[in-house]
Amino acid sequence: MVKIKKTIALVISFGISIANPALANGDQSLLKSFHEYGISKCDRFILENSKLKSNWNFFIDKHVGGIDGPATEVTVTQIFGSKGDTVKTDATYIQTSKKCFLRKTWTLTFPGACSENIDGNAWYISKKMPNKDYTTYKNAGGIELHAKEISMGNFKACVQEGSLRKSGSHG
Repeated sequence: MVKIKKTIALVISFGISIANPALANGDQSLLKSFHEYGISKCDRFILENSKLKSNWNFFIDKHVGGIDGPATEVTVTQIFGSKGDTVKTDATYIQTSKKCFLRKTWTLTFPGACSENIDGNAWYISKKMPNKDYTTYKNAGGIELHAKEISMGNFKACVQEGSLRKSGSHG
């Protein structure tokens, strides 16, 4: 049985946290949560772009009172994978009277230096920021990746963040 815990996060958002009881029910749980928050015409688009992965948790929130006009905006945060190999994504969907829109961001953390964890054959430095902690990379498809190397003692880690925007029709 799926356990649903509703929480209110400060004055700005509502949230639902759902643990993974069975992956087979994941799609239905995800879509049901979107429907409860007012996005009911973008099911196919949501499943194409935010299908739940194995060993998942997801959290849904939206602006209190919605956004102006006949549009609804909802964000789903997914955390999936296993210890040492966990991915966090945030996908913000907007449903208007004619279309569905998405802005998706992700964060990955790898042990070791960024030079060891970013494939130079797939990514090139598009913007060095010598006075910042981040370097921006691009791939052949135009996707940007922002990477930051952190150190603590003799331990190094590479934090990688990226995003994309898409739109689709209702369905």
